[in-house]
Amino acid sequence: MDQGSGSTYARELSRQQQRLWEVECVVRGSALLHTGIALRLDGMLDEKRLSHAVETVFRRHELLDTGFRADGDTLTLGPAPHHEVRVRHRPDLCADQVEHLAEVRRAAAAAHAEIFPFLGESLARADLTLLGDGSGVLLLTFHRLVMDLFSLHQVVTDLQEAYLRGPAEPPAPAHRYSELLAAREHRRSADWDFWRTELSGFPTPWIGERRPEPGWLPDGAELRVPLDPALSGLLRTNARAARCTPTVYVTAAAARQVLERSGAEDLVLGTMSANRMDSDAVGPLAQAVLVRVGPSAPHGGLGVLAQVRRGLREGMAHQGVEFEEIVDLLTNGMGVARDDLAPLSVSVTADSWKSSVAGVSFAPFDLDDDQGEDEGTAAPVVRPSQLDLELDLSGGRPQLVLTYDRRCFGAQWCERFATDLLEDLAAGRC
Repeated sequence: MDQGSGSTYARELSRQQQRLWEVECVVRGSALLHTGIALRLDGMLDEKRLSHAVETVFRRHELLDTGFRADGDTLTLGPAPHHEVRVRHRPDLCADQVEHLAEVRRAAAAAHAEIFPFLGESLARADLTLLGDGSGVLLLTFHRLVMDLFSLHQVVTDLQEAYLRGPAEPPAPAHRYSELLAAREHRRSADWDFWRTELSGFPTPWIGERRPEPGWLPDGAELRVPLDPALSGLLRTNARAARCTPTVYVTAAAARQVLERSGAEDLVLGTMSANRMDSDAVGPLAQAVLVRVGPSAPHGGLGVLAQVRRGLREGMAHQGVEFEEIVDLLTNGMGVARDDLAPLSVSVTADSWKSSVAGVSFAPFDLDDDQGEDEGTAAPVVRPSQLDLELDLSGGRPQLVLTYDRRCFGAQWCERFATDLLEDLAAGRC
């Protein structure tokens, strides 16, 4: 840790951040590594109170209060300048008119895509658009060097609480990202032994229609399948009967489908069901947990569901070794191609971040409602796995979203995969 201008900041990048910085150097000038959320604000909005709440939350967390300066491919960390909410007044727009909302979404998407110049600023940004009907949209944009989805949930929760308290009540100090990383060090030796045993002899599987090609930026594509609203309750019922969570249940069903379709005897998949261990520490800590399944895996006799359940439990217990180190172990020590790792990533989401405090209702504002309707809409970009599965069970528009690499999977393959997966989930097969 270091000190500067009254601000405390992390001096060194974690291994996960180092990997993200390598990607940023490749895609510099794009918003590929941006993440965030747009919040619809309805009620008696106090603009100054909200601005103070955002500044308080950004100052509370170590990485959001750290400045990042790039000199070529070298990244230097230091104190961040003062945080300010950028406010735009759009009295000509109203939230209850569809054509106006489309304009709000386009403006928010443009603000989200604005790059961070890496000139010593924080990699956290807040944009507030005030509409003519008294409502507003607060857009929070972060670089993945400082944020993941688990942390995003924490930041939104902090923001709601800070707005409710107001300037008079300072929040309790947050736990620090750097301290959480340091706390893992004592476990590293035992964790290394576990992963060497768990992943020993991992073969190179045939996944999808043809072999993946090397490279950082896959040819991304997306498939969205509407879900029967009744599937949400059915899935939870089946998961309870199988004595597991919906995420474990869906992960097992998806892994079973990939094994059957690929003909692989062994599969290493990644899931974001990582154990944060500390929900109050903000940073890129939500790493994929590797799970090995299949008849030739070390625990292949247990069945896919039992393997996934055991693998997640054991993987979460051995996170003293970071995900990227495990990747290096496989690629450098076992000769496995990097693009053959984590061919399947699974997440299950539901309604969240909806609450009302101090007369203002905070709710997610979907920036993608009109995506694909405009000819100029950019094609979706595949995430760093070959096949990424998200089962969105939110009440408004439940859907299955498959993000995939066209070089590894074809559209027809993914359509059939989605159909069979949903049939398995509805029938209680995993």
